[in-house]
Amino acid sequence: MKKALLSMVMAFALVGAMAGCAQAPDGNAPADGTGTAGQAVEAADQGEGANAEAAVKSYVVSRVDGEPDWESIPQLEIDNQQWLEPVDIAAHAQLCYSDEAFYVRMWAEEANVRAEYPESDLLAKTYEDSCLEFFISPVPGDSRYLNFEFNPNCAVGAQIGTEKANRTRLVRSDDPYNAAATRTENGWEITYQVPFDLIRQLYPDFSAESGTTLRGNFYKCGNLTVQKHYLSWNPIESDTPNFHLPEYFGELVLE
Repeated sequence: MKKALLSMVMAFALVGAMAGCAQAPDGNAPADGTGTAGQAVEAADQGEGANAEAAVKSYVVSRVDGEPDWESIPQLEIDNQQWLEPVDIAAHAQLCYSDEAFYVRMWAEEANVRAEYPESDLLAKTYEDSCLEFFISPVPGDSRYLNFEFNPNCAVGAQIGTEKANRTRLVRSDDPYNAAATRTENGWEITYQVPFDLIRQLYPDFSAESGTTLRGNFYKCGNLTVQKHYLSWNPIESDTPNFHLPEYFGELVLE
């Protein structure tokens, strides 16, 4: 299922305000989280009343030369189950970067995998299937974030925006992600890359400098799976399911 990395010439078709992965059928979306180099670490509480900052978690993003050796990359746990009764599903993630791209690996232990949308569906509602998601704010001070949502067929939902109701779906005629998905003995996993050339098309000021702290989150969902679920790395305080709350993103510290 390996997909070749094609031309980096942008070919975005913009579909405004489209729903992304981990979004509930009624329009609401979800999330929760953990991690740092080698182990999960929670930052100290930021003070009374600072609810959005109270449980911020931090993960050190390893720097690599070329393709990552995943055996050496620390993992984080997407282990906060929110809004619904707990389910027997677990999810994990790894993130690293080179001079050219972020590299993402995510996997889930999930007995009943749903994968209805094919890779060729450029408008797939990936959040209805078994879905693993990575959200990132690439430029400190810029309120926009990117979300990348994949199902087990490598169908992708990618958006940019500032909140759930203010996002634009990014539909590409090429394949910048080089995604590969695999079924495992107890679930599935996906690996892909987010090229810096792609990010700079949307954020001209983006740079990946050692020591920079970015914000992001990792999620697991499946709105039409046998066991509907919402899992996240960094926890979210919301009465209704909503992953699109960047104030609850965790810290991603570039090594």
